[in-house]
Amino acid sequence: MLAQLKKKSAESALNKKERKNLKKIYRTELVKRAALMKIVAAWVVTVPASGLLAALFYFTIRGMML
Repeated sequence: MLAQLKKKSAESALNKKERKNLKKIYRTELVKRAALMKIVAAWVVTVPASGLLAALFYFTIRGMML
C-alpha cells in the first residue's frame, strides 16, 4: 500500500475519497493496537496478583499444618 502511495504521490496528490479510506484504515489499526494494549495491561496486573494470592494461601495453609 505504501509503495502504491509513493508511486501515486509522485504523479499527483491523493483525492478526497482516497484520503478518507486511508484514514479509515489507520483508525482501524489504532483500535486494534488499543485493544492489544488493554489486554497486555490486564495480564500485567492479574498474573502477579494471582501469584501473590496463591503464595499467601500456600503459606497460610503451611503455617496451620506446622
